Amino acid sequence: MCMACGFTSTTYDPCLDISLDLEPNQGVSGKSSLAKSNNSCNVVADCMGSSQNCGISTLKGCLERFTRAEKLGSDQKFFCQKCQVRQESLKQMSIRKLPLVSCFHIKRFEHSSIRRMSRKVDRYLQFPFSLDMAPYLSSSILRSRFGNRIFPFDGDEQDACNEVSSEFELFAVVTHTGKLDAGHYVTYLRLSNHWYKCDDAWITRVNESIVLAAQGYMMFYVQKMLYYKASEKQAAS
Repeated sequence: MCMACGFTSTTYDPCLDISLDLEPNQGVSGKSSLAKSNNSCNVVADCMGSSQNCGISTLKGCLERFTRAEKLGSDQKFFCQKCQVRQESLKQMSIRKLPLVSCFHIKRFEHSSIRRMSRKVDRYLQFPFSLDMAPYLSSSILRSRFGNRIFPFDGDEQDACNEVSSEFELFAVVTHTGKLDAGHYVTYLRLSNHWYKCDDAWITRVNESIVLAAQGYMMFYVQKMLYYKASEKQAAS
């Protein structure tokens, strides 16, 4: 959005998943509050010798950061079609249309060409079992910025219509243990409201606290109505 005249240029980018940066370090106080508020899980993130690995992040915080407006620097001015000159601008990401299954990928592997180093970020990520995606939708962000005025979307009107509920349920978590150059992947899967740990050929039933304590690398959320319909069918059979 042009900061001089308010002209907005919109680009649509289809995707299979959303890659999220971890929130900036919240420090030890964040870990302490998590340990006190989550007695059933009692999760405390470990400090691995780097400040980037201390503290906690939350999935909701990562989504808020993903959809937060960002002011582009003076060296990144874009050409405003209304002003007909390059202007300073704001860039903001949002979700136009929700899928039936939402996949979130956490950026745990960092590469720096300046420092000439690569590493894995082991900071703990707190994620909920139930997730409301409404605050991160384009329609919600436009309403928060401009009120209840209606702004038509470009492109196919049918595509812009979002018939999927914004309420989602967690049904799978992929974790990664190890380092950047070597590690192991484990999946936690939710079936009939029970959690199972899938570790190569070994599948064992686990409780929710084990899932919450896992180092989330990818999280899969399914539309809540579909999840409960599938659970009812499994219970009936």
